[in-house]
Amino acid sequence: MKIVARIRKHSFFVLVFTIAKATVYFVPLFLADVLSRTDFGILEYALAGLGMIVNTVINLGVPGAYPYFILREKRLELQPSFKLHVLVLLIPFVINQILFFFFELNINFYLAFNVSYIIANQVFYSTQLKSHEKSIVAVILDSGLYIVLLVYYIFSLLGLVAISINAINVFIILYAMGYVFYSIYNFFKHKNQILIDGYKIILSFSVHLLISTFLIFLITTSGRILVEYFFDFEAVGVYAFYFRLAAIVVMIYQVINILFFKKIYTLSPLLLDEYYFKFFLFIYTLSVLIFFISPYIVGEFSDFFTDTFQSYKNIYFILSAQMVVWIATALNSSIIDREKLAAKNNIKFLGLSVVALIVFYFCRNQMDLQFLVLIHFTIISTACLIQYFSLYKKNIIFRKSALTIASLYLFTIGYYYLILCP
Repeated sequence: MKIVARIRKHSFFVLVFTIAKATVYFVPLFLADVLSRTDFGILEYALAGLGMIVNTVINLGVPGAYPYFILREKRLELQPSFKLHVLVLLIPFVINQILFFFFELNINFYLAFNVSYIIANQVFYSTQLKSHEKSIVAVILDSGLYIVLLVYYIFSLLGLVAISINAINVFIILYAMGYVFYSIYNFFKHKNQILIDGYKIILSFSVHLLISTFLIFLITTSGRILVEYFFDFEAVGVYAFYFRLAAIVVMIYQVINILFFKKIYTLSPLLLDEYYFKFFLFIYTLSVLIFFISPYIVGEFSDFFTDTFQSYKNIYFILSAQMVVWIATALNSSIIDREKLAAKNNIKFLGLSVVALIVFYFCRNQMDLQFLVLIHFTIISTACLIQYFSLYKKNIIFRKSALTIASLYLFTIGYYYLILCP
């Protein structure tokens, strides 16, 4: 009976996960076909560019501190103090409204900052849910922003709302207000249990995670920001479309991360290394396979793909490989956090960021979208290997995983130059 119950439990999770993540994956691709390329670029800039990076700053590293204190250190007395964080998140949100309504803040930034507030709340709450193995609710919450965009998309097809970035902005601010009211209610419900000193203890640890999370997101998710800086929002839209296509394999990682979130913080590095390198090989093989079959599938339902694939297929290939390295950095970040190596790793990431800025500066006159993606892929791969080196310095060795990532990077670059661009 226990086996049957477990199968039923995971079957329902797989169903919910499939629906939720299909929404995350397909809705932006659908919107690419109805929005102008510039508006789609602005939306992606907010969703997974500036909005994602700002989220890491305003969240102060607190979500990452929750599993550390509650799962690893068993400091259960600190659990109520985490609820103070929702009021802290309100401060930049309120400032954003003042700047927009009274000081004419550009709508592109207004949208991005509202998105950052939503993502910050989603990450904060879903991390707690995953820590307590409430996977189904966590999955739905993680997808909340895209569920709202799905509602907008359906309304636009029915002719009930305009097809524009301004209409999307209204839907997003309404969703953000839902978090505002829930946060205030949740705080006052538990205010007698919250200890200011407990929150100070949390912040004293999370500040290192703040820097670490900011730097890793700056390195791994800055593609849209770089594209907008060197080109325009239309180029951001093209880049984001193929990034989304390549990111289908990330859903597999998300399943692993949700179901085994607790184990990542408890299993031995030797065992994790064995699992990880096999997982990376599988994901890379799947990514390359999807790249080759996508013209026969995606082209059937996306005019955007049909119009742009031949011009941007090389970028799509690099992004497909990049997803594997992105997954590796995300998995490594959990190990870095649990081993309290964030502060030492931050110094190396800061150095990498400086080097990256220098490279982009000296290459600015030769920059095209394809070259930018190649440089960014190299930077992310370097960041991943830096993580392995930081772990190695503490005698935590992920030998097979590190060799796998390095080999996949070299293979990708070799195939790109020898086959795709002979």
